[in-house]
Amino acid sequence: MLISSSDLLQALRQIADSKSEVRLLNIYKGLPISYDTNINFIDDSEIQVRSNKHQLACLYYQGESFLQGGELPYIIKSQVISLNLAREIAVFSNFEAVKNNIGNRTEIRVEPDEPLVVTIQFNGSMSEIFAPLTNISAGGASVYFETYLFPTRLCQPGNDLTMTISLPDSVSHKIKKLSQKPGTGKLNLSPRTNIPEGQDGKIVITARGRVVAVHPEFSLKRYRVSVRLFFKDLSRIVILQYISQRQSEIIQDLRILSDELYSLKR
Repeated sequence: MLISSSDLLQALRQIADSKSEVRLLNIYKGLPISYDTNINFIDDSEIQVRSNKHQLACLYYQGESFLQGGELPYIIKSQVISLNLAREIAVFSNFEAVKNNIGNRTEIRVEPDEPLVVTIQFNGSMSEIFAPLTNISAGGASVYFETYLFPTRLCQPGNDLTMTISLPDSVSHKIKKLSQKPGTGKLNLSPRTNIPEGQDGKIVITARGRVVAVHPEFSLKRYRVSVRLFFKDLSRIVILQYISQRQSEIIQDLRILSDELYSLKR
């Protein structure tokens, strides 16, 4: 979005003058981490805000944040200039307006802890394509293609496909416990809702899907492809369990990073 820095600073100055809140937003391993605060100080190029422990850890390790506000006509990407851990103060500059879909996620997305490669077969194609999974939600996933491997003709929005995902088999053990009838120790499963069989420590999920968006990332020499997936029966429960498990792990990881960062100021 081509909006001048002076216009962005003017919008932020109005927020500061009205003492309205601005939201700091970071996406950490797929999870939105946010903190509502006020602008304590603003000049011709910088703003200063108060933050908290977990948000400051994101700012330290990512070096940027997105600014949102009810009175802001757009979302502003900002660069971290300095942090004061003792006072829990952050200073931002180099403001840039970005698309307003940042953080507007209706479903929780998580990034895998270990590299996961999915198998994709597009309708009408006889061959399978392998791609690394970047994130997954209950309704979709995103994968990466290196520029020289990008299947342009196949990866068009609206194209149908089948995606096979291998997840850690520990997820299925939790599902089996949830599916047992109380007091019987037997699984309450119909023949059509069997948990997908695991192999080599993995549980295999297959779902129909459709390409919804393609995002070129030229600086990284790759394309990110977003896919809508239609999980059925217990496959959806397995995905939800995996997302819940990863969400807990990501939050714990952020707490550890926060503790490590704050130990530096002692």
